[in-house]
Amino acid sequence: MTGQRVLLALKAALAVGIAWLLAPLMPGTADDYPYYAPLGVLVSMYPTFMGSVRTGLQTLVGILLGVALAAGVLLLGTPNVLSISLAVGAGVLLAGLPRLGAGSDYVPVATLLVLIIGGNNADAFSLGYGLQMALGVLVGLVVNVSIFPPVVLDAAQARIARARGTLIDQLDDAAAALIEQWPPSHEDWAGRRHVLDDAVVEVRRSVNEAAESQRANPRAYRRSRHRVLADSYEDLAVLESITFYVRDLTEVLAGAIWEGPLDLWLRDGLREPMERCLSATAAVLRAWDEGTVGPETFTGADKSLSALTEAVAATQSSDVAALAPGGAVALDMQRILNALRGRLVPDSKHGDSNVHDG
Repeated sequence: MTGQRVLLALKAALAVGIAWLLAPLMPGTADDYPYYAPLGVLVSMYPTFMGSVRTGLQTLVGILLGVALAAGVLLLGTPNVLSISLAVGAGVLLAGLPRLGAGSDYVPVATLLVLIIGGNNADAFSLGYGLQMALGVLVGLVVNVSIFPPVVLDAAQARIARARGTLIDQLDDAAAALIEQWPPSHEDWAGRRHVLDDAVVEVRRSVNEAAESQRANPRAYRRSRHRVLADSYEDLAVLESITFYVRDLTEVLAGAIWEGPLDLWLRDGLREPMERCLSATAAVLRAWDEGTVGPETFTGADKSLSALTEAVAATQSSDVAALAPGGAVALDMQRILNALRGRLVPDSKHGDSNVHDG
């Protein structure tokens, strides 16, 4: 359980208590329905302030739509089983409106509550229900923005580190397979496509949440936090590129090692330089992850890539089945190193490696 979750729980408890105390003070007949104010708090309690605003407003819109739908049924006469069922069905259809978000669930709920609980007193119930929910949403927003509104940068940084670790493990395992007894005995690394994709999806989600947590947040107006967020977006872009190339070289190697849709195989002379290139590139990723990037970070990877391209060039051009995987992996490694160099050494020039897109 994270500290942010504990803080959110404490703020929700406080806001529910405040809403319950204020609910009886609502004017008119609204004070007859005080129990909806705490419910309004709960629907507006979101980890980020702008998330709370969006969720709260969407809920209120959904309630208004449901009340309006119920009012239309009441205008036709006394509700019965058929009219209530049709109204709820219509509410479910309206719940599918684009951008209604969290409010979608409340359209049929509000319709049902007004028709069944409101009954002959539907007007007063609708007004009280709507006002008390609005009060709860307002209390939730005030409490959420007043007490340590979260800036969830740490979660994004943790996801980025986890994604780097996933890529490092993939390159290390693929490299190890190249120098095992042939063919390799373990295949788990060859089936991690979804693991790689999921890691990047988690990073994207966390970075977007971090960006949202800074919007209209009084704790976010510090230059250092904006810099961290900008760095996170740059990290995300690099990780997406690297993941694509790692996934591609994984598929190429798996197809060359085991029977696949392509007739590929690896010459013995390519396996060792390929293993060194993958291991050296994993070392660059590890240096990034550990914060130890320096002038010599890319030296080993560049040398191993040069050795790999020389080994590929030495392969007889007529030996297409052996040449294809070597060239494909070398090209992927060049692109990975260029992406890393652009992120870790911003003033570096790309495209000066020994393998060129073509």
